[in-house]
Amino acid sequence: MKPRRRRWRALGRLQARLLLTVAGGAVAFALLAAAAAYALGAQRSQADARRTLDDLATAVEKTVQIGTFSSDTVLLGEVAGGLVGHPLLLRAVIRDAAGRVLVDTGTAARPPADWSLLRPVLSPFDARERIGTLELLPDADEQRRSARAEARTLALPLVAQTLLVALLVYAVAARLVSAPIVHTAGALRRMQPGTAERLPTPPLHQHDEIGELIAGANALLQANQLTLQRERALRAEIEAMEAQYREIFDSTSAGIFVLTPSGRLLNSNPTALRVVGMPLREMRDLRETDFLREVFAWPERVEAMIREALRSGHTVSGDLELRRRDQGLQWVHCLISVQGHDAAEGGRPGAQRLIEAVMYDVTERIRTEHHVRYQAEHDMLTGLRNRVGFEARVERMLAAPQHPALCLLYIDLDGFKRVNDELGHAAGDGVLRACALRMKHAVRRGTDSVARLGGDEFAVVLQHAGGHEEVVARMAAHLLAALCEPIKLVDGRTAQVGASIGIATAPRHGATLQALAEAADAAMYEVKRTGKNSFATAWRAPPA
Repeated sequence: MKPRRRRWRALGRLQARLLLTVAGGAVAFALLAAAAAYALGAQRSQADARRTLDDLATAVEKTVQIGTFSSDTVLLGEVAGGLVGHPLLLRAVIRDAAGRVLVDTGTAARPPADWSLLRPVLSPFDARERIGTLELLPDADEQRRSARAEARTLALPLVAQTLLVALLVYAVAARLVSAPIVHTAGALRRMQPGTAERLPTPPLHQHDEIGELIAGANALLQANQLTLQRERALRAEIEAMEAQYREIFDSTSAGIFVLTPSGRLLNSNPTALRVVGMPLREMRDLRETDFLREVFAWPERVEAMIREALRSGHTVSGDLELRRRDQGLQWVHCLISVQGHDAAEGGRPGAQRLIEAVMYDVTERIRTEHHVRYQAEHDMLTGLRNRVGFEARVERMLAAPQHPALCLLYIDLDGFKRVNDELGHAAGDGVLRACALRMKHAVRRGTDSVARLGGDEFAVVLQHAGGHEEVVARMAAHLLAALCEPIKLVDGRTAQVGASIGIATAPRHGATLQALAEAADAAMYEVKRTGKNSFATAWRAPPA
């Protein structure tokens, strides 16, 4: 009996050492994991803060451009005040091109973080001209609170999971450590897979659970032997099928990308390289960079499609423009779907969700659509918008939720019929083209628009000008002076016309296109009645 007692005492000491080893390792790993999770949480918090500030700056970019260009400190103050209302943002500073502070909104009661977001402010009319800077300073206290919360969220579950796994490992190991199991495991380890060799059953365990365990293991060995035999027979067929699928993947006419949900490229087929127009070497380099921003002209649209596919679980499609470096316009029709599911949706736990993008070249279709749309909305003689295109643009401006005040100018050329009668219709066409070009030069802002409504009737819409009568008056005078200048025709002759201009502003003279058009038209005909070659603002207000 003494040797058996010594054996069990030895097993007890082994289990004690196992317990101490597992517990010590679990504590050490939990501490390291908690420290790593804490550092990772802080990094993620700061990265989230940077993205938040960048999104805030992007959201107000156009307004800041307009305010800086016009030195409108009131507008800039409202924009900056709205920015600092965000809990993460402490201060917002806007400077002009000379470095002078236009707006400095925020508080100095709390310290800012040791970093800030500095964005250049570009001209709203020339993207190459830098007219100032926008600096956003985050709140250090708020960022630290966010970092601590993020770190706790990562660290605490990880530590608890580590300790729980350690306890489970010890319990299972303590349950299974015994001499027959160790002996059986050793014998099993020495066996070669697929052989006819089987585990021997110890005489004392012929009719107990250990005997049943060994019998079950032998049954598994028998099944494994049969499975290996079938696997060898199927391996050749599987390899042939994989080769066939690879050939389909490589030779299909559709470009295929596989991305992570964050937009990182994992794989693509050769057709995708041809559609994107990028060498394989550069495509591989993009695997660790932002693939979407390098390939697509408007990556935010692709990101929105990915988010919608992830949210709905359905395929999302749309036409997207590519950022091609070897040629001009390039459009694709892209179908984005999600491959793989979360455990909550019935998928395998821990399975990675991947984004599959299938794209077809639709450049010719897009070009045809653009050409048809351009012809439908533009005047072929002058290149200006026609009545349909102009009215659609004004309707969109008026339908905006917070549309800026706008001004509508109706222009009718004076003396144009005399040019047609005396010099001919070709000369009349030349006069119309020259007048259209002069009006386009006079109206240079991207938010404004010039149109030919028909015959010698033109219209101009000025945005952000509804409440600035002096600005509108200067523009009308500038247009009138430009149109009254003599026009040299291609045959050397000279023609001259005048103009009558009627002005209506929204919402003063109406909130609809019809009301504004009637008011501007009435003002224009009043100018014609009282002598022509002048401009006037509509005098009547819209009915209540």
